[in-house]
Amino acid sequence: MSETRLRGLATEPLESNYIPSLQQTTPQVLWIGCSDSNFKECTMLNILDDELLVLRNMGNMIIDGDLSCDTTIRHAVVDLQVVLAPKIFASSFVLPRLGGTHRRLRPLRVSSCESNCERWAERSMVELNTLHSAHEDINQLPLSERDRVFVELNILDQIHSLRKLPEVANAGICGRLHIHGIVYDSETEKAYRLSEGQQNN
Repeated sequence: MSETRLRGLATEPLESNYIPSLQQTTPQVLWIGCSDSNFKECTMLNILDDELLVLRNMGNMIIDGDLSCDTTIRHAVVDLQVVLAPKIFASSFVLPRLGGTHRRLRPLRVSSCESNCERWAERSMVELNTLHSAHEDINQLPLSERDRVFVELNILDQIHSLRKLPEVANAGICGRLHIHGIVYDSETEKAYRLSEGQQNN
């Protein structure tokens, strides 16, 4: 991937009416993303709180076999017929694992977690390491840009994982589902659309 392409992943500001509000109390958007006190999803999208269904986990990973993730997405896509909006903040836990001189992500160990939680975290780290290995040319970028690009690549990778889910694929074929990649830049306090993540929507 060229440096020019790397720098151009998220260049389109997110308009407040990008996903039009239906002014209804039924969820129309499944928001997959970690929390950040500086970012208010409903305010940024200009939709009602009740129009948003939120799925959060570490790194916003779409892991095959994750019951919580699978169930939420199935309910959102099949029952509610929502729009999918994967988003990862610049404050995601992914970024510090790339810092310093380390070229690979460190294993995540949380002593308070049950063994199944630890296994889930380890699978997430394996997938992140694989993604990083596939794009090691990002290491040539300045530190802050490299971290942001990795976050953006992770969003695109999660969009790819979403599209492979049968429910999502079927809804996409029927034309009743749209997937949007969004990244929040904590330095500028603005959200941006990932244009490459929408090519096949």
